[in-house]
Amino acid sequence: MKTYPLNSSGVLKRYDYLSPLSRDRWAWEYARRNSKLRRDAELRSDSEISEKMAPCAPIRMLRSRVPQRLAERWGLVFMPDPDLNGLEADAVWNKHVYPDQVEINCSPRAPGQNCDIWDRTVPICDITHVTDLQAREFLLVRGKGCVVQVRCTGASLIGLEPVKMKLTISDLDDYERKLKAQKAALALVEQGPVAEMPLWTKTTQILRDGLVALDCLELGMSRRDIAVVLNGQEAVDAEWGLETGTMKDAIRYIIRKAEGLRDGGYLVELLGAETGLDQRVA
Repeated sequence: MKTYPLNSSGVLKRYDYLSPLSRDRWAWEYARRNSKLRRDAELRSDSEISEKMAPCAPIRMLRSRVPQRLAERWGLVFMPDPDLNGLEADAVWNKHVYPDQVEINCSPRAPGQNCDIWDRTVPICDITHVTDLQAREFLLVRGKGCVVQVRCTGASLIGLEPVKMKLTISDLDDYERKLKAQKAALALVEQGPVAEMPLWTKTTQILRDGLVALDCLELGMSRRDIAVVLNGQEAVDAEWGLETGTMKDAIRYIIRKAEGLRDGGYLVELLGAETGLDQRVA
């Protein structure tokens, strides 16, 4: 897929961190800008989630203490802090709304046996282990400016016995998409430098511009103001008043697309869920 740099001068620079994010992190970026989700998040309590460090490795462990009904309506295992971005937030999506998440199967490890996944991730990645009220286990693996969500099956990762982890694809639905997600996850542990300049695709550029537009609208800015932020004053002065209306149409499209994703479209378009927010809430 073709990638290219974008103008990131001024306020746009604060959005550079978005460029390598996976689609599920983009989904959180849009969801956390939804005013109804933010109102639901205000009802959460820190006491709902227990947090501690694993005794055997530098792994942060989160466990839900109470049912998470408000989070579930948004497709989440529990409600993260909406003030935290896609890199920082502990946003974990359930399998039904995010069917293509990376999956590992855990089985008992024999004495002296190595686990390649463990050996290649724990030393270089920041790992958060998440357990929901039904004892389902997930991992958030952070590194190289990316976050990968992993669903764990088989033996418990936090049991008394060590386990061996294997990447799996549990069904053949959308096999190619799931394989692509696995390859993206493996990029976290590949050797090589992190790109110094953010690179974008046509899709991620539209997603970035949509977030910029939503943030500008939240500040009371006009469509023309948004065009200035994205394209620069000189370009807007030259093109905004043209009869073709190309720039106006582009800004109108970006806003409409972004508002749709924010208001629940992220479930289907970014996560691959079968139903959107309206059907889930109903």
